[in-house]
Amino acid sequence: LSSPGFRKTVQKGKLMDFTSTVIIPLLFGSLGIFALFRLLQWMRMRAYLQDAVVVITGATSGLGKECAKAFHAAGCKLVLCGRDSEKLKDLVQQLSTVTNHRKNTHKPHTVVFDLSDTRTVLNAAEEILKYLGHVDILINNAGISFRGTIVDTGLDVDKKVMETNYFGPIALTKALLPSMIKRRQGHIVAISSVQGKISIPFRSA
Repeated sequence: LSSPGFRKTVQKGKLMDFTSTVIIPLLFGSLGIFALFRLLQWMRMRAYLQDAVVVITGATSGLGKECAKAFHAAGCKLVLCGRDSEKLKDLVQQLSTVTNHRKNTHKPHTVVFDLSDTRTVLNAAEEILKYLGHVDILINNAGISFRGTIVDTGLDVDKKVMETNYFGPIALTKALLPSMIKRRQGHIVAISSVQGKISIPFRSA
């Protein structure tokens, strides 16, 4: 007759054997599959970015400018958008001096328009599609801010902020979206401000 201690040892041995022969290989196998999946995703994204058409609004400063540098280095065909043609030319000049020996870089195309003017937004979308045929990635980055008290801020300022930061990007997105749907692919990125989440004095607009 086996003792309780012997039965516990046998049960423990079976549990360890099950763990070492089933659980651990399954765990490492799952991790391996996940790692392979992430690797394939990374490789696919790298291949996708090469020659992808990327539209960036507010490209002359801040996040827009940094996005322009990153996507240009990745071999994308950039469409840099903004209100200041001279600043856009300067950015194109800066990017043209940067070479990536592992990627075929393209000279960026510039489109000058004001997001607060719906008519110019629609004309810009038409120009982009006419020049490059489609858009793979749209980065709605442009925006304005205003500093002032609520009582001293005119309604025209609030309207200007909403036209530029909200209705303008919507108009551009709606104008470019049908071409993405037709090709059954495309990405739309919206960049906003943390001030939409945190109450900061003199930033009500």
